[in-house]
Amino acid sequence: MRLTTCALLLLAGVSTAAAQTPSRSQLVLTILGGAVGGHSLWTVPKQPLLSLVDSGQFDTLRLSREITSSIVVGASATYFLSPHVGVHAEISYLGLPNDDSCTVLHQTPNDSLVPEVCSDIQSRSGAGGAISLFVGATLRATPERALSPYLRGNVGIVGMPHSRVEVVGNYLTSFGPQPIVVIADRSPRRAAPLFGLAVGVTTPIGKDRGYQFRLEVRDVITSIERVTGAADPSTLIAPTAAKSYHHVAVTIGLDVVLERGRGRRY
Repeated sequence: MRLTTCALLLLAGVSTAAAQTPSRSQLVLTILGGAVGGHSLWTVPKQPLLSLVDSGQFDTLRLSREITSSIVVGASATYFLSPHVGVHAEISYLGLPNDDSCTVLHQTPNDSLVPEVCSDIQSRSGAGGAISLFVGATLRATPERALSPYLRGNVGIVGMPHSRVEVVGNYLTSFGPQPIVVIADRSPRRAAPLFGLAVGVTTPIGKDRGYQFRLEVRDVITSIERVTGAADPSTLIAPTAAKSYHHVAVTIGLDVVLERGRGRRY
């Protein structure tokens, strides 16, 4: 009788332990870093430039601009309203720097300054500094397991401090660098809407589950102003149009779990 009672208590204990699941992260702060890819932006095959020496004569340049790859750093916070559904907000540095190319196609005989201007245009590569701010929803599949895949949808804005249209080059004088505007941007676009999707996975670090490792692949979709034709050499204004681009990024992150939800008990 005593043996039977002990066996029943043991079985009940095993059954209860098996029916319990670990607690899940509920409020998470994430520090992240990674890299985002680039793409071609625009090309002007033949851009006239009023000669700096011969009045009434024109030089001709070939101009192109692309967005180069850059680092991503940021911070986000996620709060789970239920075991599988959460909301999040993030601010991150996207970079998205310009990389310009300039080739002299035609040079007036007495104008030795245009190659210098062209060379300076190419040396200005690196201007970017895009900042993204967005919110969204997070769906996670297995919140109480060691590996928890998730899907995110994002909506927000991207701030762009530098013009994607303007092209300026310098040539040296006895008074210092003299700027020459090749393409002007009278009303630079400083912000654009952002839409995005992301997939990733988290896994706890350590037995206390207070920290998590995060790996994520995201697609940031935003529109950028681009040049669609040569600028008028007298007004320096070029035709432009906005186009949406996909910026694919891979990030890793460290999650700090500030609050945990209770695991299930059956």
